[in-house]
Amino acid sequence: MFTYAPRPLLSSQLLRLSLLLVIWLGLFCWAGPVSAQFHFKDYGPHPRLTPPDAIASRSALLVDYQTGEVLYARNPDARFLPASTTKLMTALIVYEKLGGFNGSVTIQEADRAEPSNIPVVPGETISVDKLFHALLIESANDAARVLGRYVAGSNEAFVAMMNQRALAMGCFNTHFNNPNGLPAPTGTHFTSCSDLMRIFRAVLKYPEMSTIMSTKEYVISTASGTHYLRNHNRLLGVYPGMGPAKTGWTVASRHTYACAVTRNGHTLLLTLLDSPDKWLDAQILFNWGFAQVEAPPPAPSGAAQP
Repeated sequence: MFTYAPRPLLSSQLLRLSLLLVIWLGLFCWAGPVSAQFHFKDYGPHPRLTPPDAIASRSALLVDYQTGEVLYARNPDARFLPASTTKLMTALIVYEKLGGFNGSVTIQEADRAEPSNIPVVPGETISVDKLFHALLIESANDAARVLGRYVAGSNEAFVAMMNQRALAMGCFNTHFNNPNGLPAPTGTHFTSCSDLMRIFRAVLKYPEMSTIMSTKEYVISTASGTHYLRNHNRLLGVYPGMGPAKTGWTVASRHTYACAVTRNGHTLLLTLLDSPDKWLDAQILFNWGFAQVEAPPPAPSGAAQP
C-alpha cells in the first residue's frame, strides 16, 4: 500500500543560498542597455584595435588636426540632425561679434528654453562670460537664445546670420532653424560631418572657447540660484587626452559629437552624427586613428630587415 510522503521543506539557510545564486546568475548573464557599453575601457598604451567600420554611427569623420589628412570617413557629406552641436556655430558667431566674452545681457521672456537650461529669469542681467560657460559646458538652450538675440537683435535675425556664415564657410550641407539644436520642422535644421568639422575647427582657433569646452565642472550664480555646470562629455577625464568637445542628443538625432583628443603632441579631430552610442564609436575611432599616426614608417625598399 502506497502512502503519501510530503517533500521535505528546504531549510531557511538553503533557501537563502538558492536565492543568492539565482540573483548572481541573473546579474552575470544580463547584458544591460546599450548605454552600458560606455564601460568599454580600452584606454591603455596598446588598446585592442576594433576595425573602424565596426562603429554604429551613420556618419563619421576622423581627421589629423596637424596635416588635415582624413583618417576615416563614413557618409561625411550626408545630412543629419546636429542637435546641440549646433551651439558651436552659435558660439563662433557670438565670440567673433563681441571680440570675446565681453558685456552683459538683460534677460527677456522670449529667452527661456527647455529642457537643458540655466534657467534664466526675465529681467535679470547675466554676463556674457557666464552665458558662454553655460552654453558650452551645460549645453544650456536658453543661453544660446540669449547670446544670439544679444548680437543680432532677435532670434530670427541670428538664425539668418548663422546660415549666412555657414555658406561663407563652404558648409553647403548645413542649414539652421534655431541657435541651440532643439527639434525643428523637418528639412529646416541639418548638417554633415564635413561641415560640422569645419565649424569645430573654426571654434578651436580660439583658446578661450577650447578651454571652456575642456572644463569638467564650473559654478555660476544667477537670479535663479547657484548652478553647478557639468560637462556632458562623458569621456572627458576618462579617455586619455580628451580635450575640447561639444555633445548633442535628441530622440530624433540620436547621439552627435565633435571632439578633439591630443596624445604625445598629436591631435585628432572627430565628428559623429546619428550614432546610437557616441562614447563607444569615439573610442573605437580614436584607438584606431592613433595607431595609424603613431605607427613607425615603413622600411625603405631594399633596406636590411632586423
